[in-house]
Amino acid sequence: MSVVKWIKIWFVLVLIIPLVGLFNYIVDPYGFNQLVIIKKFNSIKESNAGFTIKYKMPQLVKHEWTNLMLGSSKIGVMDNHVVEHYLGGKTFNMDQPTPVMPIQFDAFMYAVNYNDVKNLIFAVDFLSFNKNLKLNRDYVELKEKVRAYEHFSNIDLYLNTDTLKKSMEVIKKNLSGTAKKKLHFYPNGMREYSNYIEAYEKGTFDLQKNINKHLKLYFDPQKGIYSNYEYSDDFMTLVKKIVEYCKINDINLYVYISPLYVEHFHAIKEAGLLDEFERFKRDLVKITDYMDFTGANPITSNKNNYWDSSHLRIEQTKEVMAKLFRDTVFKGYEGFGVFVTPNNIELHLKEQRNQYKKINLDKILIKA
Repeated sequence: MSVVKWIKIWFVLVLIIPLVGLFNYIVDPYGFNQLVIIKKFNSIKESNAGFTIKYKMPQLVKHEWTNLMLGSSKIGVMDNHVVEHYLGGKTFNMDQPTPVMPIQFDAFMYAVNYNDVKNLIFAVDFLSFNKNLKLNRDYVELKEKVRAYEHFSNIDLYLNTDTLKKSMEVIKKNLSGTAKKKLHFYPNGMREYSNYIEAYEKGTFDLQKNINKHLKLYFDPQKGIYSNYEYSDDFMTLVKKIVEYCKINDINLYVYISPLYVEHFHAIKEAGLLDEFERFKRDLVKITDYMDFTGANPITSNKNNYWDSSHLRIEQTKEVMAKLFRDTVFKGYEGFGVFVTPNNIELHLKEQRNQYKKINLDKILIKA
């Protein structure tokens, strides 16, 4: 190829690449900048949940977060503003999809490196201790940058052809009226199930079907999140490191286990995971006291409090945080949540064993 042709190609690329980046930045298919929102053009976007690290870490370097909410997606659906009502300051929700403990630990250390965190609300999740749980690609690709506390740039996201394809899809779906709302994160880290909310408002949301679908997602023997569950002591050691860091650095710590829908709670036993579930709770209380919201109680027994088998609706944040922060003014739901200490752990587990009911998990999985 002649020098002239190389120069022409180079000149075209120099022109095209910035234009592609600008186009992607304006369309903003994943909702990273929200700079230009035009109805029937780009107002309904793709989910940004596949870019948790790239989306959330830049928010953390702003040095403005006093409170940190840490855990899996189960804490992600909790309302940051309720936490701020009790604790003051600004709150960031550091929930992680595929929330294996090493991801949560790295996210915590990144957050405290850039922020003067005074309070940590930590929803410790049983599924996070499965050493065989596959790590999400976003974390695998970027974990070394997270551990090095590097700043993140999204320029590469705007300058690639995959994003260009997604931008074109977003425009096409918005113009045709076929775009559907999807799960997304807010700049404060909260997650919102916009897809569920949209279906609910249209009267097309089938709650029981969605519960069954998620029970399959968790408990399918071959592909479920709990399949091939192998409890990791090393992952619990990371919890201990977080607790110790909070003690050394005067960070107030509030630990809880999220309230699973009662069918999900029963399914843990039906799937043969009860011994590991109880081991998880015993090991956790050796490190810190915590509030256990699992079991059969006034919140978990009402499926209308949930979007699926494990994610509460945002309206239930008040009940969770009122119990967690020992709000003496808050009344009702006396049976919701047990404060667990080394002195009552065995009694608590014994009482919970009496709450389990046999369900036909195989039938549920087939119907899902």
